[in-house]
Amino acid sequence: MKYQEFKKKQQDEFGKLPMKAAFGDKQFKEMMAEWGLTTSKEDLEKICSIGAGAYCLKKDYHLFLVFGERSVKESEEFLSSDENLVDALKYEFGNHECGLTFEFENGIIALGYTVKEFLSDDRKKKLFVKARKEYINSLEG
Repeated sequence: MKYQEFKKKQQDEFGKLPMKAAFGDKQFKEMMAEWGLTTSKEDLEKICSIGAGAYCLKKDYHLFLVFGERSVKESEEFLSSDENLVDALKYEFGNHECGLTFEFENGIIALGYTVKEFLSDDRKKKLFVKARKEYINSLEG
């Protein structure tokens, strides 16, 4: 499985979680109504903000925790393969326009690492250099 497929799989799983989004009072009231709730203090205690304007019912919050733990474990396992890590870096280099900015560290950050942490690991540093070279060569055509 390529990194893009892996990422899509995780995004699809996240998209199936029971959440709604609201970006203003009107949308918030509509969202609450879809759950059969009002904006009363009692009903507000039944929901939980999960960030970026998204909400879930408190009774479903554990599903997000389970997904998060599984997602991190799957990512670590996926990126433990040299081939997958190089593929992921090249994808993120493109996604963050590193060919224009030459700020290749953005590819590292997109994978959830700090630059210092990533480059202090000899294996990852070697694969970063390899991925950067392959990515630049692909731009030169």
